[in-house]
Parts: sequence; structure tokens; C-alpha cells
Amino acid sequence: MDVRWLPAAGVVAVLLSSCVSGGSVGAGSVVQVQEPAAAAPAPGPSGRETGEVVRIVDGDTLYLRGDGDLLDPSGTAVRLLQVDTPETVAPGMPVECWGPEASAALAELAPPGSTVTVEADRELLDRYGRTLLYVYDADGAMVNLELVRAGHGTAVLYPPNDRHIERMRAAEESARDAGRGLWSAC
Repeated sequence: MDVRWLPAAGVVAVLLSSCVSGGSVGAGSVVQVQEPAAAAPAPGPSGRETGEVVRIVDGDTLYLRGDGDLLDPSGTAVRLLQVDTPETVAPGMPVECWGPEASAALAELAPPGSTVTVEADRELLDRYGRTLLYVYDADGAMVNLELVRAGHGTAVLYPPNDRHIERMRAAEESARDAGRGLWSAC
């Protein structure tokens, strides 16, 4: 058995153990190991669950109710992932250009009383305690994407929730190039 490689393997093992423990590796470099963020629960066998639209708050926020892992029977504030619409109800802020139209569009895509399907990404809650979800209408169309495609909002990445970001960015570019919604009005 050729053992000439054993000293080199020992050096590699020491260096790797330094990385994991946060020790230095070379001149001035420090490697930190971060704990992964808490993952969103996997609802149902398909990763999705259904709920009922209770009310629309603004163009990217609504209340839903359900009885699964993601939606509470008493109602859950849901922030649509990867879309940002102009403000209409932010405390201390004026109503922004195209805000009322974006809110009306969400009410049309997901009217109160309708059944929707929701899907989580990696992180479930935002800093305001709202549940971060993708919402699908009864026909299976992603409401988040339809808002951006029609020019009612912009694509925005809230890391690490990036499952559909490329589709959202392509929809924004298409809406902007065509001058749809806020892209021609604001």
C-alpha cells in the first residue's frame, strides 16, 4: 500500500476542520458556518393546500383562511411572494400611482369568497408576521405572476424565496416593454 499521500491528507483534514469551526484558513480569511433558516412546512402531499379568500388588503396582500399547515381557520395575512405593488394602505404614506388599480386587479384575480391554492417557498414569514406564499386561482394560474405580467407590480426577490423569480422577472420585462399597467401610467 502506497502511504506517501497520508501526510497531505492530514493537512487537508486539519484545514477543513478549521473551516467548520470558524478558524482561519490562510492569511486573514475567516470562514463562518451559518445555520440554515427554518424551512416552511410542506403542506399536503403535493406541497400545496387550498384556502378561501377572505378579503383584499392591497395589491400584494390578502387574507385567506384554511385548515392546513399554512392557513389558519380564523384567517391568515398573506403577502404574495416575488411581487411588489404600489402602496395604498401603508401607514403614513400617500396612495401611490397605480396602487388602486393593483388592488382592484388582485380582487379580480382572487375575489373574496373564491377558493385558491397556496404554495410556500423556503421562508414562511416576513418581518411583519405575514405568511409568504404563491397563490393560484381556481384555474391554476399563479396570481403573483399574473399581477406582474399585467403590469400591476414589479418582480422582487425576498431571499431566500426564489423558486419562481426567473419567471417573474421575465413577466416584468414583458410588461415594461409593452407599456402595460404602471409601466405606462407612472
